[in-house]
Amino acid sequence: MKQLVYHYCSLSTLLNILEHKTIRLSDINKQNDTNESKALLHITRNRAIQIMLSRPGVDSDQTFGGLTYREFIVYLIDKMIEHVKGYKDLMAYIACFSESDDYLAQWRGYADNGRGVAIGFDVETIERLIEQIPDAQLEFRKVHYIDTNKNVMDCDTTQCNLSLNRHAAKLVETLFSYMERNETKQILDGTYLDSQAGHWFIPLLQDSFFYKDDSFAEEDEWRLILKDEIIKSESDWENIYNWKRTGHSIRPAMKRLFPKALEFRVEDNDIVSYMDMDFSDGDYMHNDMIREIVIGPNCRLEEEDVFQLLGHFGFDTADVKIRKSDSSYRI
Repeated sequence: MKQLVYHYCSLSTLLNILEHKTIRLSDINKQNDTNESKALLHITRNRAIQIMLSRPGVDSDQTFGGLTYREFIVYLIDKMIEHVKGYKDLMAYIACFSESDDYLAQWRGYADNGRGVAIGFDVETIERLIEQIPDAQLEFRKVHYIDTNKNVMDCDTTQCNLSLNRHAAKLVETLFSYMERNETKQILDGTYLDSQAGHWFIPLLQDSFFYKDDSFAEEDEWRLILKDEIIKSESDWENIYNWKRTGHSIRPAMKRLFPKALEFRVEDNDIVSYMDMDFSDGDYMHNDMIREIVIGPNCRLEEEDVFQLLGHFGFDTADVKIRKSDSSYRI
């Protein structure tokens, strides 16, 4: 049996997906609550403190601005994590899905209060599509949930610990190098972020997008993320994801998957950048991609309407299950 994940959306988004056969990835820094993906940072902070305070000399009588050595270490690590949490200059684009096909919170939050739909995408087909992109710039996987009060993750302990230890060790290495040079002022004021060494946290930040606090666990979320080490404030933007205007690309695989390149829209008094991932590569691809459409509890669409839409835009209706939500939610 094929595994599906569901993208809850409005009817206008449904039309856009069916007509253009695209999945939209939007700037992750413009999400409603960017703090929801900071759980990994919290436990990385705790592990880094544990590592740092186990080093020789932590019981030194030396004080720093009235703080003991131990207190000063914790203060510096907190500053470093604080800077990571506030960092908005990294390019990353996201599309969100859920394993739940008829979940009230998703209807309310993402599908126009139940007036939209939930589109069931085939996991294997998405994975097959993104294999075209080298260097793992596109990543699609299930979100892991962390009990930040207990520092426990629900994923494989060995895998998670390896990732956590790697990030914490890099933080400690960076901190220790600044302490050895008596340059901790750069950490305190954040200016170290402008140096090459200051970018120690980029892999941590990219990894953190796939971890959330366990208070969100009922979402059963999957995320498709385009992650790049490109910085928004770089000066060579005419060469970055701009082949729609320039006509050329140093990344042909990316150009095939994102033919329109980087685009922008106005949303909630803001301008949000996005990338539309094209899945129209042959009949087999787009027909395998969408396997089910669940009509929201407050949506006026009938099943016959959805069959008409699918047929009009070239989908094989025999392969798509269409049904109405069982939710009693009404507005």
